[in-house]
Amino acid sequence: MVRCRAKGENYSYDFAASLQNTNEQSNLISERDLTAWKGAAERMLTNEIVLKVFSDYLARDDDFEVVLTSKGYTVMGFDCYRQDWNTVYFCPTPEDLLDSLLDAYENFRMMEITGGDRDLTEKEEAKLAKERDALTALCEKEAAKCSS
Repeated sequence: MVRCRAKGENYSYDFAASLQNTNEQSNLISERDLTAWKGAAERMLTNEIVLKVFSDYLARDDDFEVVLTSKGYTVMGFDCYRQDWNTVYFCPTPEDLLDSLLDAYENFRMMEITGGDRDLTEKEEAKLAKERDALTALCEKEAAKCSS
C-alpha cells in the first residue's frame, strides 16, 4: 500500500492488489490519485540535491566528508586530535543524508561561532536554528524546481 498526502487529502493505492487482480480487469488510478502522485513527485528530494545545497559547507569543513560506498552515501567525521574517523553515518535515503549533514553543519557552525570555548547564547542558538531551516527549505525548493 502506497500512501500520499496532497492538498490536505490522503490518497492510497494498493499495487500488490492490482498485481493480484484475478478478474483480469484493469485497475486504473483515478485522476484524483494521479494528481496526488504528481504532487508527491514534485517534492522528490534526491541525494544530488542535498549534496548541491551543502557543497559550500562541505568545501569549508575539513572534518566531514560524504563518501559514496557500494551501499550508498555515508557521512564521515574525522577527529583531527585522535587522527581517526570518529563518526560514520550511513545514509540510505536523501532524508537521512539531509539530517546527517544538518547535524554536521550545526556542529561546524557552533565551533566557528564559539571556538569550542563556550556554549552558544540563546541568540546564537536561534540564528543557528534559522540557518538549519533555511538549508532545509533550500533543499525542498531545489527538489520542487528539479521535478517541474
